[in-house]
Amino acid sequence: MDELLDLNVGGHFYTTSRSTLTRYPESMLGAMFIGDLPSKVDQHNRYIIDGDGPTFRHILNFLRRSKLILPDGFKEWDILQAEADFYQIPELIKMIDERRNQQLNGSRGSRFILDLRCSTHFNGDICTWSISGPPTFIDLLPSIKHLFEETENKAPPSRSIRDYNKELKISEYDALFIHVRTFKNWLNKTQLFKEIHDIGFTLFNTGFIPPDEKFDQGIVNIQWWTFIQ
Repeated sequence: MDELLDLNVGGHFYTTSRSTLTRYPESMLGAMFIGDLPSKVDQHNRYIIDGDGPTFRHILNFLRRSKLILPDGFKEWDILQAEADFYQIPELIKMIDERRNQQLNGSRGSRFILDLRCSTHFNGDICTWSISGPPTFIDLLPSIKHLFEETENKAPPSRSIRDYNKELKISEYDALFIHVRTFKNWLNKTQLFKEIHDIGFTLFNTGFIPPDEKFDQGIVNIQWWTFIQ
């Protein structure tokens, strides 16, 4: 029988099965409940997770149903993206990018959206880049092609990184999604932003989450940028 676990996520309480939490073994939750990462419990024997309590219901529903189930008029995309980065679930990160781009495109007519996100790990040498947008435009960015050439046969040292991960997928919304973990200096951010500007995109939104206790699992900080055309 599947074991039921009680969780305390930022003061909000949830009950779910161990198999649900370990559905993606390479995620932070997977590692935590497989036993690869240390865990703590509160006085009621609930596992403590230092995340955003209300937002965790969307994370948990994704783990249960493999679908991103959000209420009508959902607007808290920044916190949802940050939490997905914290839990390190690439499949969820990809789905959030697709849904957010779809919503932005729908509200802004025929504008194109290009999203970049950088999650810096450990001492700052390694980061995970998540890049999504129209394939036609991403193909015009030499820095992205260079990144794939650099990472083709040179994975960063594993240290406590579970796996070197590189994905290249075409979504149902015709958005290209790239998720690659690499040495930070392998991508020149200034040059990339110039290339994005040169193909007609402008910066629409940016965000930064500084270090705090929730990044003890290996993420130092998270930055993201949204460009529109």
